[in-house]
Amino acid sequence: MINGHNHVYERTDVIKANTVAKELPIGGTAYPETDGIVYVTAGAAGRSLYAFSADESYEGHVKDNESVASFVVQKGNVHEAETVAWSRVRYLNYSFLRVDVKPAAKGHLATLKVRGIAETGEEVDAFTVARRVR
Repeated sequence: MINGHNHVYERTDVIKANTVAKELPIGGTAYPETDGIVYVTAGAAGRSLYAFSADESYEGHVKDNESVASFVVQKGNVHEAETVAWSRVRYLNYSFLRVDVKPAAKGHLATLKVRGIAETGEEVDAFTVARRVR
């Protein structure tokens, strides 16, 4: 799942039934049919950037935190604090998302190779989503 409203780059572990079903380190592979969904916020390509309440963690600068402080914006722009276990990659500078698709024949695995790329060209995240073609 790719979205971009927040002005940051953030990627989750694999989520299923509102909980971390599988840790997904940089370079890892997720199988959505069995594992769950990976969520990416790729909103750091323009305008001003937001900050995180947690340390950055990206390729070459990994910080393995069991959980990080976050918040949910409620009605009336009220920030409700929460602690989350799903925030795997956080990058605060300008970046964009590159997705390479490898189709496959029926019965074989098709893949999406997803990369977070900094404006410098440096890779800050990479993971693969693999799904059997029906």
